[in-house]
Amino acid sequence: MLYSAPVKWKSKFSVRMIGGLTGYALGLVVLNHFDAAQPPHRYWLVIFPLLPLIYVVNTIVRHTSELDEMWRKIVTEAMAFSGLATGFTCFTYLFLRDMGAPEFRPEWAFYLMFAYYGVGGYFSRRRYQ
Repeated sequence: MLYSAPVKWKSKFSVRMIGGLTGYALGLVVLNHFDAAQPPHRYWLVIFPLLPLIYVVNTIVRHTSELDEMWRKIVTEAMAFSGLATGFTCFTYLFLRDMGAPEFRPEWAFYLMFAYYGVGGYFSRRRYQ
């Protein structure tokens, strides 16, 4: 789960997240299927997995807005820490790259955000207990 707050399995947010992530997986299948044929407008195919991700983001924002005040503050602080720490890490890596470090692949930034969200959530929860 994205949040540490207890969530019921049959809650509307769980169903929406499963639906959105299933749509994302199906969008990736459609993208890979049609991209193999190299159609002339293949760059528009990126919309297939992107639309379900927008739905997932909307679901996360709605879930966060319906949390109680303390959990909302914890989640918001963790997300702010995650975004800022990821940005500064990626910016700092530019200097390391100039010194000969290996290439920084874009998906690593996404993994960094999850790791930093966990760190930020841990320290934010500790502060409010």
